[in-house]
Amino acid sequence: MGMTSVNQAVIEALSEQIVAAYCDAAGPAEEPARARLMGEIMHAIEGPVGTRTLAEHGPERVNAVLADWEAQEGRSFGLRLIEIDPGRTVVTMG
Repeated sequence: MGMTSVNQAVIEALSEQIVAAYCDAAGPAEEPARARLMGEIMHAIEGPVGTRTLAEHGPERVNAVLADWEAQEGRSFGLRLIEIDPGRTVVTMG
């Protein structure tokens, strides 16, 4: 069975959903911090390029980015990514 790769548009859409959900729940972030978070999340999910790999390892990678970002920003909210469904371009956070 071949691996299906995730295209850049899906990576951007998933990243935007994660950042929007996080900032909506945790409170707004200033634009430079929000842009940095977006870039770091995109980089984290660009690594696991296959849909199966992204679904299995993406949340762990994104949650590490969120924890690092909270530490850098002095915020402690704790909202974490639970699931990525790249096939439907949907994320679940909790």
